[in-house]
Amino acid sequence: MYTGLSGVGLFYNFLSQCKCELLDRKISENGVVCTEKLLNRCLRHIDLKELSKNISVYTSPIGPLCLGALSSVKHGSENTEAKKFVEDILSASKYGLDVDCGMPDEALYGRTGYLNCLVTLRENNFDIPVSVVSSITDAILKSGQKTAGAYKSNGFYDRLMYQSSKRNLCMPPLIFEWYNECYLGAAHGFAGILTTLLKAYHLFPGSISSHSLNQLILPTVDWMSQLQLSNGNWSPSLGDSESHDILVHWCHGATGVIPLMLSAYKITGENKYLKCALDGGEAVWTRGLLHKGCGLCHGSAGSGFALLEIYQTTQDPKYLYRAIKVGVSSVTVYVICLLFSEYVCITNFTMCHYICSVYCV
Repeated sequence: MYTGLSGVGLFYNFLSQCKCELLDRKISENGVVCTEKLLNRCLRHIDLKELSKNISVYTSPIGPLCLGALSSVKHGSENTEAKKFVEDILSASKYGLDVDCGMPDEALYGRTGYLNCLVTLRENNFDIPVSVVSSITDAILKSGQKTAGAYKSNGFYDRLMYQSSKRNLCMPPLIFEWYNECYLGAAHGFAGILTTLLKAYHLFPGSISSHSLNQLILPTVDWMSQLQLSNGNWSPSLGDSESHDILVHWCHGATGVIPLMLSAYKITGENKYLKCALDGGEAVWTRGLLHKGCGLCHGSAGSGFALLEIYQTTQDPKYLYRAIKVGVSSVTVYVICLLFSEYVCITNFTMCHYICSVYCV
């Protein structure tokens, strides 16, 4: 999904379902055809043995399987085909259960990426066993508690925070790391993990206990809210000084933390989370037209999605206007790149890296 053809297929699947009156019917029909072609190409090359090391929907065979399930139902194929895709996805859960297996918790390569797949399937009315979801959420929470215990016992948390203006913040009950770095953003860090846990709590009643929500997840979200900088952004990593405030991306920065704060607001109704999201939205609007291009991960489309989610939550037309402006500007940037670049590589068309995400905004 992240840089491959299944991400492009997901875009065409989205296009085929789009009910916008401005969209020509032929474009929607073409979306069905393109989705099927791309899915078949993906399925020819996936190796399910790779799932023993990576079960993320973004970077493993789970991505094409998820696309297969979504497109099989939406495009009128036999339900047995969709069920086979879902069965293969569910059978991969066993690889993420062992906390000591070396699999990370983050979204791009780890358990949260798998949980994202289950959440997406449920949002599209697939019947996903709560027991499977619970097994993954339990593993994520146990891993976070284990890492937090290690950080506390060896004094690593205090050393990390020593250079930060937030050094007096007490350690949260959950700590997550990726390659020995405590990232705060959505791709590798706290924001992506916690957002997905909150979505699982909402969509799968009983998958996460009230105790885990109130004693582990929400206190860690509170801690994240207190790490917000005065300009509304978040640093890329735990312990970074304010001089490292250079990224406003989905992967690192306010763009990826806004969905977390909005999710917490929807579940608790507490305005402090909404305020964090709105302050983050100002940072995204001010700094969100990015030099790295117009993709979802570290490009302007991510900014557009963040602003659009604020609009969907608040119904304030200001944020819809801003999201539209970011989307239009991103398309303009892409056209300029096409005109003045010698070539455009395939990753420039994928969902997370380039133009497909812009069109979705």
